[in-house]
Amino acid sequence: MREESARHNLLVESDAFTLASDPRKPFVAPDPKGPVPHLNFAPLRNSLVVLKERARVHDAAMQAHGTSLDRQQQRALNEILMHLERAMSRSEGLPGRPWYRHQIYAPGLLTGYGVKTLPGVREAIEARDWDEAESQVVIAAGVLDRVASEIARATLILQGQ
Repeated sequence: MREESARHNLLVESDAFTLASDPRKPFVAPDPKGPVPHLNFAPLRNSLVVLKERARVHDAAMQAHGTSLDRQQQRALNEILMHLERAMSRSEGLPGRPWYRHQIYAPGLLTGYGVKTLPGVREAIEARDWDEAESQVVIAAGVLDRVASEIARATLILQGQ
């Protein structure tokens, strides 16, 4: 986005949009775009590290346990699976769409049914709303932390704890 903004601003400064316009049609050259700051994705990266590790440990527990789950373990794991999907949602919903609560994927705000991953973060960046992007990074990290916690709970069941 930084490179695209710089290229756009260079075209604006050189009057390229005006020079390329059709003189028979009304035209207003676009405004220059503001700078793209460096966003802090550390909370999201840290949460991903924890999630990957919890998933790795869970996978190892599944491999060690095999497919023989007793009825009580199966029910407990099913309950966690249900909570796992719910952990990916927030009651507050997405910015501008409080009715859409899933934080990992959602139809794009302007793309119809086209799916966007981490929609809160992604759409804030696309809208160039840097403060919202920073806050959405923290929110997404919290969601991934909840998912990692549910995976850890499932691992404990497999380990018989």
